[in-house]
Amino acid sequence: MPIIRSNAIRIKRFRDLKESLRTRRDRLLVGIDIAKAQHVAQVRRAHTQILDKQLTIPNTQAGFETFWAHLEQRQAETGVPEIVCAVEPTGTYHVALAQFLEAHGADVVLVSNTVAHHNRRTLDGTWGKSDPKDAHNLGDLLERGHVLFYSLPDERVAALRRLVRLLRHARTELAACKARVQNTLLPLLGPAGEPLPPALVASLPAPLRRLCPAAPGQRRGRSRREAGSTLTATPATPLPPGLCVELPDLTARLTAVQARITAIEVALVQVAEALPAYALLRSIPGIGPTLAAILLAELGDIAWYTKFSQLRKLAGLDIIGVATGQWAGTARISRCGRPLLRWALYQAAMGACRTPGWRARREALIAKRRGDRYAFFKATVELAAKLLRLVWGVWRSGRAYDPAWVGRGPAARPATAPAMARAGRRGALPSGKGPAEIAQPRGRQAGRSSARRALSRGNGTSGRT
Repeated sequence: MPIIRSNAIRIKRFRDLKESLRTRRDRLLVGIDIAKAQHVAQVRRAHTQILDKQLTIPNTQAGFETFWAHLEQRQAETGVPEIVCAVEPTGTYHVALAQFLEAHGADVVLVSNTVAHHNRRTLDGTWGKSDPKDAHNLGDLLERGHVLFYSLPDERVAALRRLVRLLRHARTELAACKARVQNTLLPLLGPAGEPLPPALVASLPAPLRRLCPAAPGQRRGRSRREAGSTLTATPATPLPPGLCVELPDLTARLTAVQARITAIEVALVQVAEALPAYALLRSIPGIGPTLAAILLAELGDIAWYTKFSQLRKLAGLDIIGVATGQWAGTARISRCGRPLLRWALYQAAMGACRTPGWRARREALIAKRRGDRYAFFKATVELAAKLLRLVWGVWRSGRAYDPAWVGRGPAARPATAPAMARAGRRGALPSGKGPAEIAQPRGRQAGRSSARRALSRGNGTSGRT
């Protein structure tokens, strides 16, 4: 089988493709709806005519070969020099076909699931869904240029992504075990509003003892229950047979998943250390071994991006706003893109604030938002965006982080704020540097109606970043 082109060539071809998809007609465009047993494709000549409304592709090597022979026949009939295929990522079912097409010289691009979902209803004005309609939908989006780059990372980055996925699953299982202890097991052993007796805690296995509250103040948000509604266990009262079996089972699960997490993190760091960018990211404050490996896995290759705004959108830290007529809503981050990348940057910002300089920077950002109950969270998110810019600069330049890059330091910056922000009202003016955090309302009642709406909801979600 021919060798797949390098990522440097593929990214250059994709950029040229994006610029000319809406205008050039000398291409064969193929929309492929991915499934488990068999795929469905539609073949069209760009901006000219549909050649095959529906083609069935068995998900086998022989099916791929037959499909490629048909595409070559259509290419010879039309005389077009290029074949471009669009697929919608569906788990990992699309990987085999996409790599086969790339190896045979076709350009493979991705279509966002969200874009495909919203565009499907515009084709015929109905809510129906079928495989031929999905293939037609992908071909339509491909013809209009609404496509994404299909990244094929090298073996080390692919291994990192696989290990990161395993780490996420293991940590999710650990959180489920902890929730089971705190929300199910502890209320059965005693009243939920007070700590368990010391003798009872001492009789529990060591992994479970670490999850027991040490003081009443540590059980936040839990109301005191009547003693008669729970089963209170004392050293003189033996535990019920169900709990006698459940405790060792839960202990074994906790111990096993913690050992899995440790082993996965060790393997993750070993793979990441072989990448040149790992040492550069480790030089940035707040980025430890595991976070550096996660950043490498989520970003892939820095050469895939041409400007910082692409990274910011990928992390979901770009500023968006909604405005209509004389009304302007509060600007916030989009929270789109890769949630794990955004989580890693937030954790890195929390770690960086353990140093005096970054802690002073966070305090200055909190002081600027005086009166906002989400000031700490918003300040940490802003620092996460700053750390992402440092990742961009360090990785692109190939030089380790130098604290002198941030100027005189965070503590030297004045902690001034606009009048509306100091008063704690929503709709303050931008801070003057970097992306606008809060949009300026247009009209006299814009800020008041926004604040009134937030108070009426009661949960304050509209004020979060």
